[in-house]
Amino acid sequence: MSAKEDLYHKLDAAWRTPLSGFTTLDCEHFTSASRSVISLYLNQLCDDGYLRKENTRPVRFWLTEKRMAQSEQDGATVFRSLIGATGSLKTAVELCVAAVNYPDGGLPVLITGESGVGKSYLAQLLHQYACENGAIAPTGKLIELNCADYANNPELLSGALFGYVKGAFTGAERNKTGLLDEADGGFLFLDEVHRLSAENQEKLFLFMDKGYFYRLGDSRQPCQARVRCVFATTENTENVLLTTFRRRIPVTVMLPSWDSRPFMEQLSLISRFFSHEAKRFRQDIHVESALIHQLITTPVQGNIGELKNHIKVLCASASARRGSQGICIDSPSGRHNEQDRITFSAEEADYATLFSASLNAGQGENLVENFCRTGNVPLLIRKLEEQSGTSMAQRFYQGTLWQLTKETLAEFNDLTGISVGPVMEKAVFHCLQWSLNEPVSGERVTYLNGITAWTPLRARLLAQECIALFEKKFPPEQISLMEPLLTAIFCHQVEPEPLIQGIIVSHGASTASSIAGTANKLLGGFYLKAFDMPLSVNTRGIIARLKEWIIRLEGQNGMIILVDMGSLQDIYSEIKLHIQGDLLVMNNVSTAMALDIAGKIQHKLAMKEIVDGIKGAWEVEARYYSGIVQGNKIIISCISGEGVARQIQEIARRHIRDESIDIVTMEYDDLKWKLTKADSALYGTRLLITTTEIDAGYLPQINTRRLIGEKPDLLWKNYFAQIMPMQDMERMVDEIVILFTLEGVANHLSFLNPRVIIDEVENVVKFFELTYGIHFESYLRINLFMHLAAMIERLLTHDGLAHRDEFDLTADQQAFMALVPEAFRTLINKYRIALTTTEALMIYELMEPWITIAPNDSLVLKESSGSV
Repeated sequence: MSAKEDLYHKLDAAWRTPLSGFTTLDCEHFTSASRSVISLYLNQLCDDGYLRKENTRPVRFWLTEKRMAQSEQDGATVFRSLIGATGSLKTAVELCVAAVNYPDGGLPVLITGESGVGKSYLAQLLHQYACENGAIAPTGKLIELNCADYANNPELLSGALFGYVKGAFTGAERNKTGLLDEADGGFLFLDEVHRLSAENQEKLFLFMDKGYFYRLGDSRQPCQARVRCVFATTENTENVLLTTFRRRIPVTVMLPSWDSRPFMEQLSLISRFFSHEAKRFRQDIHVESALIHQLITTPVQGNIGELKNHIKVLCASASARRGSQGICIDSPSGRHNEQDRITFSAEEADYATLFSASLNAGQGENLVENFCRTGNVPLLIRKLEEQSGTSMAQRFYQGTLWQLTKETLAEFNDLTGISVGPVMEKAVFHCLQWSLNEPVSGERVTYLNGITAWTPLRARLLAQECIALFEKKFPPEQISLMEPLLTAIFCHQVEPEPLIQGIIVSHGASTASSIAGTANKLLGGFYLKAFDMPLSVNTRGIIARLKEWIIRLEGQNGMIILVDMGSLQDIYSEIKLHIQGDLLVMNNVSTAMALDIAGKIQHKLAMKEIVDGIKGAWEVEARYYSGIVQGNKIIISCISGEGVARQIQEIARRHIRDESIDIVTMEYDDLKWKLTKADSALYGTRLLITTTEIDAGYLPQINTRRLIGEKPDLLWKNYFAQIMPMQDMERMVDEIVILFTLEGVANHLSFLNPRVIIDEVENVVKFFELTYGIHFESYLRINLFMHLAAMIERLLTHDGLAHRDEFDLTADQQAFMALVPEAFRTLINKYRIALTTTEALMIYELMEPWITIAPNDSLVLKESSGSV
């Protein structure tokens, strides 16, 4: 159950009968979340229809008739209490569930791990799950025995396990049953099983095989029992258990040590232990956050068990000197900060979730998004490290994940030639942690990839090379967020302008990688992409692999393909239809040839110069295609019909001054057919503009999403430099932005006239542009148009947002608020609306990544690398 759902169900229990209103302050005792997080949850519940609110001061919330159902319980509900059940212990839980559900009595389980990692606790959960799941009767017991207690007396252990008959040994005056009898119908858990003697191991595997056993002193009368076995050990089982015994235990579960547990799981465990102590003392426990950091970073020899005991001692000591504020535990540094304390109540708080929220949302919910917009690596790292504190920052850069990151980036350097320094290592490491700990939807990744479209193409190619190396260690779905993040990181490591793309295709496990890596590393840049092909792959396979990769490329400046074998004619004929520039295909690739070609690419030689340079220099066969013929035609096509296409055509005609360029529209299906047939009607096309993505083959093509979302300088450089001045292009794109915004706004307004309100909103946007001395990029203009139009209608219906009106404002926010009356003066007077502080702050946050307001009220433009 999420924290938001948990809060709702508590509110439902407290305020449903009698139905009454409540404030954010009233909710604070339900959770240890900050007031801002509670306010966020309450407003989201309003949006979902579970609450309604009245814009009083303070804002009051009411439960609606709509009820939120309790989360459906799955088969492994009991394991939800196990911290890490969906993280580092996910495989362990899956194995336990599988062992319990195995037909006809389940499977024996062996739990391994260092002392104190939670082996006994997992055995208890396994038994509890079996009871709740119906695998055993609710009355089935869990019988526990620590074999170390009998290590020096194997005979006594045998009697305890199997029972004995009268006279079996001195003192055996009567028959006695054993633990197997007591565990009949349930579980037997043997801890420290490595202390079991070889003889007793043999007796146990006989029981696991046959289902019966003999009591000590009796070899004739077998005893029956149905018992599920769970074993635990801290030792290497291959060294301490008989092979025949190990073979009877098909399921082995390994529990990680404290040091190897993920950071957020460590926080959750600490949170749980303090909450348990608060329950024992029946009083809240206030812990200085510095001590929390210290508990995480200090090595724990006894793992979780020792940590739990250490927290008990801390709470006991603090209880003896409790004051009026209750039990307070400060860090041993001597510098106590009462404002920086975490409160743990008897009801367990999800401290890990709150800490994660503070780390990621503390700088604003758009931290990832803004980083993708700017690529400011040093600022990102500084914010993360400042937010976490010095001790936590030191904790970041150690452990398995950090070492794995460094090793992967070393491979990356060998392959691409890109030097990865300490700052980039940290950035990639944080991106990996982000991806592993913050799963996102495919739609979100697509959106972030769109935001990073401003970066050079080679930055995305480098990101994909790096991801391919990480995918050897992590499932691709777990690191899908890394592509936009790494693209933003690598944008400063590559040339901003398009270069000829070099490709090496060679048969063998690493032949192409070795050749390309050598050339790239010697030249210090990513000039050659490697494709290692299995020996069984023929020319058609090579072509298919190349096409799959090339189709994703945009804005490249020609291509050189070096192959070791295969039909050049076939490769050349197929690939030339999928590139926008020149194509050169050469065979008999060697390291010397690759180094020569990469050097020419590095020095930005034109393709014709490269072609002339290879004549006589290499004993190779080559095919050269000079690319499309430059012409005087721009084609515009829309999948939904020619209506929008003609409107774009009219806008383009107003701004393209070169009268020799013909601007035409074409039906979408007709265009697709002509592209498939490489129709001569397309010859001389200088640019193809479509409203959707389309495989344009050799034609330079851009869709309206890229036209609106691309940074103006890159858009002009890649597509319009030879067609129109940059200022004219910007004005043309602004008109197209309004065209598409009108359609979007019309679908979201109930009574305002979209065309009228857009003109009025544009005046507000221009006010801020003139005030800041900048021209907002197209995607920001669309966001502002949509947001401001919806805001005005919201304020007209007295449904304006006000949940942040009482918050303290920063100096920048106060300066921005001083500008609002003038910016919205016309709208306020016309529509008689009152602009709330909350609504104004939302507008400020849309613009914040690009602008800042100095404390002296003078406005300055943020540098593109100065915002995250």
